[in-house]
Amino acid sequence: MDRLTELRAEEAALIARAKVMLDSFPGPSWGTDNQAEWNSNMHRFTQIGVEIKALEEAQEGGDADAITCTALGAAPRGIVSGVRAEGDGVAGLVQQINATITEFKAEHGERLTNLEAALDSTNTRAAALEMNGPAAAASAPHVGVKALRTYGEFKAHFAPKAEGNTEPVSLTDFMRGVAGMQSTQAVHAALSVGTNTAGGFSVPAQTMPQILSALTPVSSLLLAGAGIVPMDSGAKTVTTAVVDAVPTASWREERGGVPESDPAFRGVVATPQSLAFYFKISRELLADGQGIESALQVAIAQAFAQALDYAGLRGSGVAPEPLGIKGTSGVHVIQNGANGKALADYSNFMSATEALLTANAPMPTAAIMAPRSLVKLAGLTDTTGQPLRKPELLTNLPLIATPQIPINLTQGTSSDASEIYMGDFSKMYFLMRENLSIQLLREAFATTGELAFLCHVRADVVITHPKAFAVVTGVR
Repeated sequence: MDRLTELRAEEAALIARAKVMLDSFPGPSWGTDNQAEWNSNMHRFTQIGVEIKALEEAQEGGDADAITCTALGAAPRGIVSGVRAEGDGVAGLVQQINATITEFKAEHGERLTNLEAALDSTNTRAAALEMNGPAAAASAPHVGVKALRTYGEFKAHFAPKAEGNTEPVSLTDFMRGVAGMQSTQAVHAALSVGTNTAGGFSVPAQTMPQILSALTPVSSLLLAGAGIVPMDSGAKTVTTAVVDAVPTASWREERGGVPESDPAFRGVVATPQSLAFYFKISRELLADGQGIESALQVAIAQAFAQALDYAGLRGSGVAPEPLGIKGTSGVHVIQNGANGKALADYSNFMSATEALLTANAPMPTAAIMAPRSLVKLAGLTDTTGQPLRKPELLTNLPLIATPQIPINLTQGTSSDASEIYMGDFSKMYFLMRENLSIQLLREAFATTGELAFLCHVRADVVITHPKAFAVVTGVR
């Protein structure tokens, strides 16, 4: 085999290997070993390109010594993935290799460019690390319970539980499978292992991130910064350390005693309680309806979000309802007089903020209120008739409305009072059983041709720092 053909074959092999790596490791990030192989292959690819160009120029110039054409028709070694040696001669082989290279570049050119740019950036950072040593971390690593808040975090959590099954499973396909309709192979696999003792089916790990992330836009607490902590399936309760009071440190003389400080922590036992609802849908709509995936996600997410919001804000703690912010010991309560007071300015917000900061709590991340209160705030005007501006301290404070806060509470002689909840909502989370379960109610609506689905989850509310929250009462 002549040198040019050998180089073409090696080039094609490198391209085939690059394609395998791109397909196996999508995106601009992979491990150190793969990066080293990629760098080595790209370096060799560049060398081959230079040598091929020189040989082609020599061939065009008629330099017989530069090209030795031997073994015409021999099958070259090292050619894979789309290049086959059929013994048609060097010219046909080279033409076939060129076609494969052109096809590869057209399909993967942009990904190659992006990947090489990412690798160059990684190499630059590695060189800087070797030269200057490690830089200080931008933030300390997370310690303790990790609350999940975004689709990416949900997906990363549930990915290992998919047991290697990366085929997507939509909520619609899953529910069709539960109903015994035609569905995908991935759904059938999920149903075969997801049966629970109540007769329902656990939603597969590939689908859970979609459902949990759909909760956030319709939950005031999740919008405000609260998170979700999936619970290990084997545990029935979880004990969480709660900050009741920050210890007081004192300066001391040499050999002097250390004054006693208030207790700082207590354990709160969280026991997920049952939260369920059912809905019905026609068999035809489930089988053929357009936009049914979005409709199912919205319906399930809103049903659970409303119940979780109410429990997280105003839950009584009387079984089976979890205990919310309002009834938790240590939460600040700001009263609006004996009979409440109409919302006329931002003084309630300033009073709550003062109470939080005085207790060494962080600045509030949001304020949650009834829609009536939010609309009333938006309609306030100053003495010139212009919309009333927030105080500078509250400029970046999100105001969130939820109908889960009543507007008919009694305070003194008033029966139209409401509440405002403020605080650092990252200091609370919903402890939730790993997977939502869905059960088909076969007989309930059989005569109408409808299907009924019972959706069930177990959850509890955990507030890790009660003094980081304040409730304004008597808001009229």
